[in-house]
Parts: sequence; structure tokens; C-alpha cells
Amino acid sequence: MRIGYIADKQLYVWEDGRVTALPSVRYQKYLAAMQSIHDAKAWKTTGTGAMFTGAAADAPVDPAKIPVGLHGLAPDPDGMLYAVELDQVGGLYRRDLDPAASEEGHVMTRQNMFFGGIHRRGDQLAMCTGSSPQLLHLSILDLRDNSETEITDGDTRECDPCWSPDGSRILFSSAGYARSDSGKPAMLGPHEVLAYAPGSGSLDTLCSNPAFDYLSPQESSEGALYCIRQPYDNGQKRSSLLKDILLFPVRIIKALGGLLNYFSIRYGGEPLRSDSSSPERTKKKSPQELFFEGNLIKAEENLKQNQLAGDKYPGICPRNRVLLRIDPDGKETTLRHSVLDYTLLPDGRILCSNGAHLLLLDGSQETELAKVKLAHDLTLLEV
Repeated sequence: MRIGYIADKQLYVWEDGRVTALPSVRYQKYLAAMQSIHDAKAWKTTGTGAMFTGAAADAPVDPAKIPVGLHGLAPDPDGMLYAVELDQVGGLYRRDLDPAASEEGHVMTRQNMFFGGIHRRGDQLAMCTGSSPQLLHLSILDLRDNSETEITDGDTRECDPCWSPDGSRILFSSAGYARSDSGKPAMLGPHEVLAYAPGSGSLDTLCSNPAFDYLSPQESSEGALYCIRQPYDNGQKRSSLLKDILLFPVRIIKALGGLLNYFSIRYGGEPLRSDSSSPERTKKKSPQELFFEGNLIKAEENLKQNQLAGDKYPGICPRNRVLLRIDPDGKETTLRHSVLDYTLLPDGRILCSNGAHLLLLDGSQETELAKVKLAHDLTLLEV
């Protein structure tokens, strides 16, 4: 059995107990090109002359900080098909399984293209894409001629498309935006599971509850619906009036201290705080880094909770993020707590990631295939 997945912004293949990392050739070439441009302009922005003229402030962006995202993986005759986003440009590429490969096949590229997952059936690729990560919509790409059919639009965010076993419909998660007073999309609502039938053009709701998000839907050959369920969070923090009143003097003092520290650095060249020049404090982080750091801060708490719950392979995802099976008669069964991602295998087993381990679920039995952090886009490449 050969399994592909994405972790730490890199492609991986698991086969017979061995894990192989496959660098994105597209990313490696883009990074080399940016490094060449960076080096060519370095003489203008480094050294005492550049500091004297002020050109040092306009130094090129460090190539190592180029935003890169991998948000889609599918099997391909020669290896895998993957979706990558590089500095506001998204594309689909074919990658063979040789780690040393220096070339890869190009399928499509588009400016301002972001992905929310892909799933392949024959030559038809279901994918969720959009001009921003917040607005993604379902479409179908014919890999024979790269013709694309757009299915949904509007103020919605669709993700995790998956063909049904018989190919009669595409399951996906969808959430709508509420609009602000100015008419712009604001708060994102809970995700529900929808099914689109290409033959009839019908769109049906399979699973919805305002208290939960339903993600990564898949359908078994018996007609059961699988998905990840987690409590819906609108991102708004509740404020305590009493706490705000008690902390008001402290916040005023911290604000004044920060203002004085800024003036000291701006006009005196030295900070008032001895640790304010620490790289950990001054480094500007990307939203992706903040997101992952946010998860890692909670990971320790989640790991302890999963250990206390008696999990054989405790993960770093919250226990209330569960893998759910919904039978055709509506019966719901929680198959596992603390699930980051999963995929169904043809023989009924389930491949699962809990943020720390890659697991094979066979009924109540769990087998660890590999230790890997934040593995997602789990894909069966070959049985």
C-alpha cells in the first residue's frame, strides 16, 4: 500500500513502513530564481554604503520567507498530482515518486489562485479554488483538455471535495458569510455537508447543524457518510466587563511603556526593555506561522487531555474534533476523537492522522504507520 500526504509544507509518501519526502520541484525552482534575484541586488542593499544612503531599508524580501502552501493531493499514473500556491500564484503539477527528480509535469497555473482541496475520479478532478483563501468554490477540471466547469459561487467557502464511490455526486463542505453593514463579507458561518450531482445539476444538503462544523465528507460504498465534526467557533471572544475594568490600569501602564520604548528605539537607538530586540519578539511572522504556532501552543494541552483519556496513540488535536459516521438511517457513530484528517480505504479500513501519528483504523484496532506532525490531505496512491 502506497499513501501520500502533506506535512510541514512538503509532500510525503509512505510505503511498507518507509517514509520518503518529495520536494516540490516547482517550489525549488521558484526559490532558486528568487535567490538569484536576491543575490544580484545584494550589493545595492548591504554594506556601509547602503546604510549611509538609506538603501538598506529597501532590501529584497528573504526568499526563505516566500509564502508557500500545499492544499491538495491526488493519485496520478506516474505518481501524484498536487496543488501548490506560491506568492499569490496557484497551480497543479504532476510529480513522480523519485525524490531526486528535477522536472515535473505542469497542468495549470493561475494568478491569485488558492486551493481548498482536490479529489480525482478518472480524468475528472473535483477541486475547490478561489481568488482568496476565504472565498473558495467548487469546480470540475477535465484533465484531458484542462477545461473547467464552475459549479458554485457567491459569498461562500467550499472545501474538501470528494467524489462518491459510483461517481454520481461530489460531496464537499460549505460555509456562508454574513455581510457587514458596509456590504462586505464578514463572519463565516458553520460548515455543512453538501452534495452536487453533475448529471442532474442538483445540490442537496446532507448534514447541517448550527452548533458544529462538518468537514472532509466522504461516502462509503454502502452509502454511509463519514466526516469530521467539531464545535462551531465564530471567532468572536466573549468579553468580561468586570475583568476589563480590573485590568484597565495595567493596560494603560503597558501602553505607556510601549510608547516610551518606541521613542527610545526611534530617537535614541536603544530599547528601554532589555529583551525587546530579541529575534523571537521582533520577527514578523506570516499568518500561516501564527496559525501553526497557535495550534502548537494548544497542542500540549490537547496531548495531555488525550493521554488522560487513555488514547493508545494520543494526538495533538482537540478531543471534540471527531471522526463521525452517519449511516443511511441517520444513526451517528463517533469512530475516533482527536482527528486532523482521514481517508477511507477500499477494504473498509480508515487511514487517519491525529496531528502526531499516521494511523490505520480497522474497527476498534489502531496501528501506527508513522510518527508525523500535522499530516493532512491523506491520499491512497496505490493499493
